[in-house]
Amino acid sequence: MTLTTRAHTFSFLIILLILLLGTAYPAHGAEKFCSDAPYFGVIDGNIRPAPTQITIDRDCTFQNFPQSKPLTTTINFQTNDPTIYLIIFDNVYFTGHMACANVDHRIWFSNSSDYGSSNACQDLFIPVESIDKQNPTGQTTAAVGVPFTYTLTLPSMSLGGGPSVNDLHTITLWDDLTATGADLTYVDINAYYKNSGTPVTLVPENDPSAPGGVWTSKNLSYEPIPLIPSGEQIVVEITVVLDDTAGNAPGTQFANTAKWSFGRLIEGVYYEPLPGEWGVTPPISIVRPDLVVTKTGPASVINLGQWAEFTIDVFNSGTWTGDAWNVNILDRLPNIPSNPFNGGMCDLTPEVTSVTLAGASLTVNTDYLLSYAGCDLTLTLLDAAGPIGPNEHLIIDYRTKVDADSDSGAVLSNVAAVTQWSNDEDNAIGETYICSMTDGTVGTSDCQDAHDLLVTLSGYFFEKTVANPNTSQFVTSAMPGETLRYTLRLWSIDDSLTGLRFYDDLIATSAFVPDSLSLVSYPVGADISNTGAGILDISNLSVSAGEVIEVTFDITLASSLTEGFVVLNQADLIQGGAKIADSDDPNINGQADPAVNGDEDPTQVVIYFSQSPAPTKTLLSPITPEATIGQDVVYEIRVPGTASARPLYDVVVTDTLDENLEYLGFTRISGPAVTDNSVNPELSFSIAEVPANQQSVIQLHTRVRNMLTAQQGVTINNTASYTYANTPGGSTQSGLSSGTETIHVVEPHIDITKSANPIEPNAGDIVRYSVTLTASNATYSSDVFDITITDRLGFGLSYAGNPAVTAGSGVGADN
Repeated sequence: MTLTTRAHTFSFLIILLILLLGTAYPAHGAEKFCSDAPYFGVIDGNIRPAPTQITIDRDCTFQNFPQSKPLTTTINFQTNDPTIYLIIFDNVYFTGHMACANVDHRIWFSNSSDYGSSNACQDLFIPVESIDKQNPTGQTTAAVGVPFTYTLTLPSMSLGGGPSVNDLHTITLWDDLTATGADLTYVDINAYYKNSGTPVTLVPENDPSAPGGVWTSKNLSYEPIPLIPSGEQIVVEITVVLDDTAGNAPGTQFANTAKWSFGRLIEGVYYEPLPGEWGVTPPISIVRPDLVVTKTGPASVINLGQWAEFTIDVFNSGTWTGDAWNVNILDRLPNIPSNPFNGGMCDLTPEVTSVTLAGASLTVNTDYLLSYAGCDLTLTLLDAAGPIGPNEHLIIDYRTKVDADSDSGAVLSNVAAVTQWSNDEDNAIGETYICSMTDGTVGTSDCQDAHDLLVTLSGYFFEKTVANPNTSQFVTSAMPGETLRYTLRLWSIDDSLTGLRFYDDLIATSAFVPDSLSLVSYPVGADISNTGAGILDISNLSVSAGEVIEVTFDITLASSLTEGFVVLNQADLIQGGAKIADSDDPNINGQADPAVNGDEDPTQVVIYFSQSPAPTKTLLSPITPEATIGQDVVYEIRVPGTASARPLYDVVVTDTLDENLEYLGFTRISGPAVTDNSVNPELSFSIAEVPANQQSVIQLHTRVRNMLTAQQGVTINNTASYTYANTPGGSTQSGLSSGTETIHVVEPHIDITKSANPIEPNAGDIVRYSVTLTASNATYSSDVFDITITDRLGFGLSYAGNPAVTAGSGVGADN
């Protein structure tokens, strides 16, 4: 029996040893406890596989078991352990089993955790605080270099996004910018309490300018911001920008995840850290503007005066295209020398007829700027127009004409390009794209295009131009009485014309002096016998195909023409007694199309008046620019300063006197009547008309005031000015001013010295006193007149005889 007992005892020890060994070194798949090594309360799928079964004997965390490697473990609870434990599922897809009957443990499901289809244990689930993380409102795309801001609101309960009913402590926030799927750079962070707006300082645990970034609100552990109290939320704004890298190609999608942890009470027990529900943004797609230019127009023009209509289509194309801002379009019109043809489209400023963006009409100087210089037509889209959005068209329609020196057969190549644009409204941020114009790269869908136009000429051109006879420069304006030089020119392209007559009635508008018409040149053999008295009538003219004939004459404008009057003139081309064409001024709207009747423009000269000469103001008295108190000062004013070849109307002469001068009146020396409207010191004179080649001359009489400010050396300046009208009752022309007349106030000053001889006389001696008066020669001192000398003799002296007066330089003496 003793052996048996020993045997049984030995067997028990072996079994116990095996059990102990099994506990210390469990086989894979055997039941384990959460507190066992190597778990110690955390079963992490990123570290090792989970056991087949595990018993909860402490607070236990399961994490990082996504759907690709779900948690299949059977979780057991000890019914003989009354302790309430917290079981955390953090990023766990759970497909195992968990028997929750008759237990009061608490379950924390967060961050994409999923319990499958089972409803078991859901009564134990605790509502989890989350981060509500949002992209900028309405933003689904982003462009390289253009900052944008994520907005995080925490805590945010899953239902309605409201605040938590719990106080949250020791919050840590992670936002890894390297894990988004795009290359992002941190720009700025801002945080504040949502209800009060009070700023919250988020202290970075690492350099937030580095890739990634972990921001910890450490100060929330201390006063004055110890926590996020129940009912309150913190808003965190993180501004980032997409980098200019190969990884940020258009079409790339990225999302941003903000992670956090905190501490809080759960049924009276404080737990820390607890994983908060992550904030995950909807995906954003990377885009960039991609502009394609198409240039279209007619294949040919048959006449120099024919309008050629062109269209520039700027299309923002592509699947992953973004807004295009600050778009600059350049259309370079051709200008080619003979090689072998002359040709071009540069002489006439193109006429832009329409600009639309996405079908909406745009307005010049509001939505876009337009300029033309040399041969370059430039259009710049302004912010008011908005961007060219994805798959939108900017359409520019314009028309122009072929230059007059273009040869038939010339091919004119016109290149258009969008030379610069950006992906943000602000040029200082974002990316700017440059397209260097070349030959238009026809056949390639890119930022430029070209169009060829064939010049095919026919018909004839009857033109009239007007120029300055002294300079030969074309003119658009002239003064009354000026002489103008007109040229009539007939150019036949492909036909010979005979029996022609140039006829021009120059007296119909009364704009010219009839007898002033003078022929300068005309074709040999022409009949000029009917020309005269303001009528140009030249016959017996002919022109061969490809040749030009010209008639040039001078004529003088009437002197009575008013400002703004438009002198229109158009000549007739007559053949066989019938008018076959009106003359056209090619400098107005370009050359007329011979195939179109009625598009000819008459010559136009607008009458203007040059500015009248300035007035003059001259000091007449005193001769030198110096005056003493009480002395008269006389000025002369001439209006205009030099006689003008035209009359001046409604003249108002003004002159504000210096405070040290007093106005005494005026004298009209010559010229028309003058009305004095002066109120001292504001002088004003009205003159109804100063006739041509005349002047109004008046003298102003003033006097230097006896006042404290009129002291020796004081400078008195005066300037006259006047306004006028070019016609009676016409608009007032700006004031013209004379030069400034300057005088200086001078005052008399005498130095007196007195000496005695002898210096120490005895009683009865005669003492001779000498009194010397010296007038000051200081700047702005005057001569001294009417001097009286008084000498009061002292006690013990008696007068002994008449004085002797000796005159010094420039002084007169009276005894």
